[in-house]
Amino acid sequence: MSHMTAFTRSLLLRSAAASIILGSLAACGGGELAVGVVVPVQQPVVAPLTLALTRVGPEAIAVDWSDDPLVARFVVLRDGVSLATVTTTSLIDASVFINETYCYQVQGFDAAWLLVAASSIGCVTIFP
Repeated sequence: MSHMTAFTRSLLLRSAAASIILGSLAACGGGELAVGVVVPVQQPVVAPLTLALTRVGPEAIAVDWSDDPLVARFVVLRDGVSLATVTTTSLIDASVFINETYCYQVQGFDAAWLLVAASSIGCVTIFP
């Protein structure tokens, strides 16, 4: 090592020390992640919500659903897209048009935004 500069020797020693440390971590099981290992995540049970759709005006639908004690907020979906987030169990959708069909679903989330309740999808057609 007499032909190396002090900087080169320092770099080489640091590199060797890092290799030893990383090798020790790998031997302890903390240095590498196993590829392809699937860790199951337990999902909460999703409770059913009862959905009711009622025409309440020429271009308005009342969307009502049952409550669940674990739900902090509900997301109302229309045609698979979020229409509103509410804390009540009803909503008036006054943005519908005659001769159109709309499908609704309500999803209930707890305080941590985990899905804990959901309705089935219900559809309604607005006739003149």
